[in-house]
Amino acid sequence: MRRRFRLMVSGACALVAALVCGVYGQHVRDEAERVRTEALERYGGEVVSLLVAPNGLEAGEVVDRQNVVERDWLADLAPEGAVVGIDAVLGEEVTVPAAAGAPLTELNFRDSEDAIDVPSGRVALSIPVTEDLGLPSSAAEGTTLAAYEVTDSGVSLLAADLTVLRAPGEHASVGSRGAVTLSVSPDSVASILAASAEGSLRLALPADDAEGLGTGAEVVRPEAGAEQEKSAAEAA
Repeated sequence: MRRRFRLMVSGACALVAALVCGVYGQHVRDEAERVRTEALERYGGEVVSLLVAPNGLEAGEVVDRQNVVERDWLADLAPEGAVVGIDAVLGEEVTVPAAAGAPLTELNFRDSEDAIDVPSGRVALSIPVTEDLGLPSSAAEGTTLAAYEVTDSGVSLLAADLTVLRAPGEHASVGSRGAVTLSVSPDSVASILAASAEGSLRLALPADDAEGLGTGAEVVRPEAGAEQEKSAAEAA
């Protein structure tokens, strides 16, 4: 009798454990779906998982599971040729340095014959071309551009000395309409990557004699422009 009772209790416990695991598994799936839905609602587009080098990678380094991680990225803002999944490049040698926090792309694994010549002390960044980016159609290799961040708080200069290393390609990938590869100073990488990921990055083509660009991040607020227009109207 006691043995039969123990078997019944054991069976009941196993059934309860299975039910708990099933409920927990469903909860995890529901939570993951909720997070994904919130991300889609927030960014208004599909999210993909891209391979990122948290600390950057130098030419000659080999990709392994310690120096890269997978991170969610808005598909419409993914760089051209972005690497999806570590298996595609695991054990591959980097030929073009990757900036810290930047998604790895086919650019970082180009053959030496097709590799981009990155100026000393600079970093090559592949920026996805979107409708809002404002990349001039005349921007060819060697063109100097200025980068701005446009937010509800105003407009700030991120860098005034970007150089086009490679103009947008004819084909896009991972939801991108193409990408432009820029030469960027290391101290501007983080701000440009953040603005690109948020969709607030804008590129401009300054004249050779343009003044006032500088290197600072002066903010021009929308209300300031409105006040200037109001003063001009009152003066007239």
